[in-house]
Amino acid sequence: MSKKIVRITESDLVKIVKRVINEQGGYDDKRVMASHSGKVLGGLNRIVDTIVSMIEQSISALTKDIPKTTMMEGINKMGELLEVVEDHLKNINPEIMLNRDLRRSVSDLRRAVKRGKDKLRILSSYSSSFIYPELPGGLTGAGLSMGGRDLNDKLSEILLNISSSAEKLAFQVKDEIRNMYRRFDNLN
Repeated sequence: MSKKIVRITESDLVKIVKRVINEQGGYDDKRVMASHSGKVLGGLNRIVDTIVSMIEQSISALTKDIPKTTMMEGINKMGELLEVVEDHLKNINPEIMLNRDLRRSVSDLRRAVKRGKDKLRILSSYSSSFIYPELPGGLTGAGLSMGGRDLNDKLSEILLNISSSAEKLAFQVKDEIRNMYRRFDNLN
């Protein structure tokens, strides 16, 4: 049998080592498990809390009669916030070791956030070269041509898709926290 030379990157090697340590029980050290689990699960809780807060603020804004330009600025800011959330989800997903369902839920939420962010950008984009006297500082986008009710409906649809994925993740994080406590108890 002939031997092949395989090239791997440093990040691939780190992932392989993490998997081997995990399979060999390297996370049986309570301090290592607590630190890693706390970072991952705490980070996921903060992400879900950020999404919930954004949705609550958006819902309260949708119930009020606000000018379309103010609504478009708010949609633009939501898109920026979702971009930050997407980056955090991207960074935290490789750190999830034991629970494939949790990893899948994080990926699902990331996809929902990305789709939502892209749709929000279509509704309210920004162009510094666009100058229209009635609109503040370069706001553009499809939302300007929509009626207020249609814009609210579209925004509600986008937020509902994101919130359903966030809710699923929140329940799985809660379950994973209970599992972490059980693993702690089994180590004693």
